Amino acid sequence: MKMESEELRYRRASVDDVETLVRYRIRFLNELHNHPDDEETEILRKSLREYFAKAIPSNDFIAWLAECNGRIVGTGGMVVWERPANYGGLESGRLGYILNCYTIPEARRKGICTRLLCELIKEAKSLGLRYLHLNATEDGMQIYRKAGFAEPDDTELMLRLE
Repeated sequence: MKMESEELRYRRASVDDVETLVRYRIRFLNELHNHPDDEETEILRKSLREYFAKAIPSNDFIAWLAECNGRIVGTGGMVVWERPANYGGLESGRLGYILNCYTIPEARRKGICTRLLCELIKEAKSLGLRYLHLNATEDGMQIYRKAGFAEPDDTELMLRLE
């Protein structure tokens, strides 16, 4: 895909973009987990539609999109959440979690993800968030490190409840 920088347009997603966000979240997850594209995902689609429709208007989820000639070529999102306040810059208890930074394969290595991440970081700062965190894929690690992300000092453990 040939793209010139003047053809690229970046914008914040709205509730009108719910279907696009659902589609690209599933593309991201399928690629990440080597999941077949054609496998049934209707339960996941329904859950994502409901989440985005609720979370975008409340600013609990903020997404940015990259468009080239009217086609979405990249997405990036941030969940804004709150936990009890803490020392060390978390007095408000509000945090951001970056996820779903995804660029379609033919548009990769053109700075799209970097720009989307920068827009999300600006949003986080404007909301007064002091910390952002994320889980990085190997492909995204360099982008995130360049933006200043580093391993946390604390070890986080997880328990899967089934």
